[in-house]
Amino acid sequence: MKNEHKMNCLSVMIKKRFLLLLGVALLLPACNTKSKTERMQAVVDEVRTKYKAFEDISQDDQIFEAYDFFVKQKDYGNAAPAALYSGCVRQAKKEYESAMNCYKEADKFGRMVGDSVSAAFAQYYIGDLLNNSGNEADAITNYKAAAALWGDSLSRKAKCLNAVAMMNIVIDEYDSAFVYLDQALHLAQTAEDKITEASVWNNYSVAYQLLDKYDNAKECLRKALPLTDQKRRPIALLNLAKVHLALDERDSLEYYKTQMLSAIEETDINPETQAAVYGFLIKDALAVGDYESAYQFEKQHEQVALDILGDQTQSSVLEIQKKYDFEAQANQHNRQMLSRQRVIIVLTIVLIAALVLVTILVLNALKKKRIEAEVNANLLELKKRNAQQQQEQTAMRAQYDELQKQNAQQSELQAEFGDKLKDEYLQKCNIIRCFEVLSRDRSNPIAFKDLEKSLFEGEDHWASFEAAFEGVHPGFIASVKEHYHDLTETEFRYCLLSNFKLSRQEYADVLGCSVYNVDKVRASLNNKMKE
Repeated sequence: MKNEHKMNCLSVMIKKRFLLLLGVALLLPACNTKSKTERMQAVVDEVRTKYKAFEDISQDDQIFEAYDFFVKQKDYGNAAPAALYSGCVRQAKKEYESAMNCYKEADKFGRMVGDSVSAAFAQYYIGDLLNNSGNEADAITNYKAAAALWGDSLSRKAKCLNAVAMMNIVIDEYDSAFVYLDQALHLAQTAEDKITEASVWNNYSVAYQLLDKYDNAKECLRKALPLTDQKRRPIALLNLAKVHLALDERDSLEYYKTQMLSAIEETDINPETQAAVYGFLIKDALAVGDYESAYQFEKQHEQVALDILGDQTQSSVLEIQKKYDFEAQANQHNRQMLSRQRVIIVLTIVLIAALVLVTILVLNALKKKRIEAEVNANLLELKKRNAQQQQEQTAMRAQYDELQKQNAQQSELQAEFGDKLKDEYLQKCNIIRCFEVLSRDRSNPIAFKDLEKSLFEGEDHWASFEAAFEGVHPGFIASVKEHYHDLTETEFRYCLLSNFKLSRQEYADVLGCSVYNVDKVRASLNNKMKE
């Protein structure tokens, strides 16, 4: 028992150490995976930041690696934003079909993990793609879905409904457009989102311009102008100038032209907006025959165009260099991690192999000893059971012989007692018969009574008969009295005598009556028993 206890303790200790080493071996790759997870999250955050700052993300291909990594890890919480910004990068590369697939994956993963933000953005960007491809009706559906997903975010819901209104304007559904513009305006004002409110007023002006309601369009643009920030102010002034040009209001047009020139000179706006402003000024100058101003605006327009081209080239070079640096750093980090992983894996395999070998040997030895102990224990148990069974069989055989002996004795006693009762019963019946015959002679009643007392020991001879009858047929008298309580004494006696094979005359002799009366008693008894 002591040796078996020691072996069990040794086995438990080996198992614990084996599990500890195995846990360390499994934990190290998990730590590496965690490190890569953080690096991939940083990639997603970087692309998100650049996209919100309206920077070029067309060269950020590392977002695709992050997306594939999170999908393989089944980390759908991170896979949703990774898929979303993968779509943005694809869209920046003008790979619209791939961008659409990425947005759909972002929507799916976002709904799976309850990330309504990623799902809402995905629906909105899908609407933009459909809008750009000329499929305004389907775009409306996606913009509405995005609005529903934003929930309590009034500002973003207003932006989605503003997009729905813009699509209705494009497809000439002006009634629906004004309905959604009203809803968007209410939400934007409630959320105090001045940028979205200004955009809604601009869309109002677009709708009114298409309906040739330039006065209404002008009022909407004037409401939008105070809400517009400095970067968007030149565009708002440009739209107002276009409305005044359509109304042929030269004084107002000249005022807003001056405001536009002042805005683009004082504000650091993007070159694309500058190009649009100079393009409008060129066309207006040519229309009124001011060729000198048109020439000056053309020179400025060309300079802005060159600046745009130069910025794009420089941005592309910087992005390529940044991407190269990032990939080089990532490759170096991956090489270091792979080298560490190889060493860890080799050591882990050696340790596991050694532990497995030792464990197998120990377990085999323990198994052999355990089997021997079990066999010995089983043999002892079988011997004990065999001895117990033999003792039980001996005891049962003795009990059986005793029962057989008692049964034989009881059978002899029952036979002897039955014969005795039968003889006594028949003797008393014969005595009763003789006594009834003698009782007919009433010449000496005193002698008759003395004879009855001496024969039946002071009892009535019928009472003595009933006692003897009860000894042979126990319970019969009580059953007859219980079921046929209205029998006469003669009918009751006849019922008892019916258990003997007597003739009519013998019945008459015992009962002390005539044969005719015996027939009457029997008929009466039969009638009562039938009832």
